[in-house]
This record gives sequence, C-alpha cells and structure tokens, in this order.
Amino acid sequence: MSKSWSSRKRGDWKDLNRWLGRGKTIYIVRTPEYAGNSALWNHPRYWVAHTCTGEHPLLGGWIFDKSPTTTLESLFSLGDGTIYDAPPAGIPHVSDPGPDCRDEGLYGIGRGQEFKGNLQDGEMEMRRLGWEARDRAKADRKSGVRKGWW
Repeated sequence: MSKSWSSRKRGDWKDLNRWLGRGKTIYIVRTPEYAGNSALWNHPRYWVAHTCTGEHPLLGGWIFDKSPTTTLESLFSLGDGTIYDAPPAGIPHVSDPGPDCRDEGLYGIGRGQEFKGNLQDGEMEMRRLGWEARDRAKADRKSGVRKGWW
C-alpha cells in the first residue's frame, strides 16, 4: 500500500521531510488545467514524478530535479496538495500514449482500412487559397488600401 501526504493534514509536512532523501521519487496526480473541458487523452487526471536531488545550498530544504526552484512547497501546491510515494494505479503517466483515435471523428479511417479520399483535391484547394491570398495582397499594394498593421 502506498503512502500519501496531504497539505491539509497536520504533521504530514514533517513526516514527508523525514521520509525524503536523495534519490527518492515522489508522485503527484494532476488535473490538466490547460485543456478546458476536454481532458488529456480522455483521461481526467495524469501523474508526474519528481526525484529528490539534494538540499538547497542556501535555504536548506529538499530540491527536486536538480532545480533550486522546485521545492517541496511548490510541489505541494500542484496536484491538489497530495503527494504519493508510488505511482498511482489506473492513472496514466503524462508521457503515456493516448488512445487510438482512428475510429473517432468525422474522418475516422477505421482499423485496418485504407484512406480512400483523393489527396490531390486537398492539394489543389491549398494552392487555390494561396493564389487568392497572393492576388489579394498584390491588389491591396496596388491600391494602397492596406499598408500594414504597423
């Protein structure tokens, strides 16, 4: 059974400080804040690992990943204030591959299927849009309507 420490429990801070040592790894479960309503790879949470690399040369206290700014205080603020001593079961690591999405979406190809679309149509559309943009820019330079945003 893995041990956990929380910033909301009295005495957990001291217990974690006693448990930590050079080379020990702690694990933090995080919720992606950058993804909005959609979670990372359809998972609502993921975990990250930080290895204790020593003590801060000036301030004391443990530092992680050879960075004097990655301290125990900064790690407690991540992941809702809970730190674990083992990787959590059932939660993917931040670098684990996402699900296979070939069957999903409007243009899902399907497993074992070949793409049956015409790639040249898309290429011609991109060329046409490029030509239109070039002609529009040339006409604007000639008429002096748009001089630029600066």
